Amino acid sequence: MANGHALVKEQLLHMLFGTITFVVLGAIAVGLDLAAAWIARLGVSPFTHTAIEIAAHSLLTIDLLLFALYTA
Repeated sequence: MANGHALVKEQLLHMLFGTITFVVLGAIAVGLDLAAAWIARLGVSPFTHTAIEIAAHSLLTIDLLLFALYTA
């Protein structure tokens, strides 16, 4: 029975660290989106602003998709 508890503990730790990884990646995507808004106010070219914004949205979309697959 002790082996069963170790397996449960290992699985819970795996789920915890996996979830933390996805939260960190999501936070990076939000930071990129905030940076895109800040950069737009600096007066950079629309291409630069749009490129950073697309990168942020793509990262968040991929992160959410992979998290959904991770939890399935």
